Amino acid sequence: MMTETRQTVELDLSAIQAESSSQQLIDLRDRPSPEILRLLAIGSPQVVNVCVMTLFQLGYARPEEWSRQLPTVNPGEVMRILTKRIMFPGLE
Repeated sequence: MMTETRQTVELDLSAIQAESSSQQLIDLRDRPSPEILRLLAIGSPQVVNVCVMTLFQLGYARPEEWSRQLPTVNPGEVMRILTKRIMFPGLE
């Protein structure tokens, strides 16, 4: 029989809000379009950079097309965002 351990994590919302208000936000708003695709790479800085470089080596996106590394609420974790416009024949 498997026992389940539950941990209660208390979030200090004021600390999270203060941290997020001090960081510059990325504005993801743009003209609504069905052709826009956003990819998120979330993980350790090393893993995120390997993902970015792998997609570059595959010819999908250049590293400078990605956002800078942005911290997440998890210590040691970052994210980068890639926004691509995908053109479909007949939808232009």
